[in-house]
Amino acid sequence: MAMAKAFPEMTVSIRLRDLIQANEALVRQVRTEAERERTVRERQYGDQLIQKEEARQILGGPDPSTLWRWEKAGYIKPVKIGVKVFYRRSDIDAIIKKNETK
Repeated sequence: MAMAKAFPEMTVSIRLRDLIQANEALVRQVRTEAERERTVRERQYGDQLIQKEEARQILGGPDPSTLWRWEKAGYIKPVKIGVKVFYRRSDIDAIIKKNETK
């Protein structure tokens, strides 16, 4: 990277095999960082994170729009990791417990 910044107009020849290996190493690094970030977020929230579809199943299959309305009303708080939406298991359990007492 230092060379690229110092000499931006330089032309470099590279074997295709080396380019593929470099690309694979970069993909591994990105995946490792994403996994590390997911682990840190789970530790930060101190709870198991459940994907939206699994949360719907646990809650008895409410419509996705119901979850969206619950989010807007503050009834359940989503945890977004990238483009995926997760919910804390403790929030799901609290909803179930609240509905059982009604």
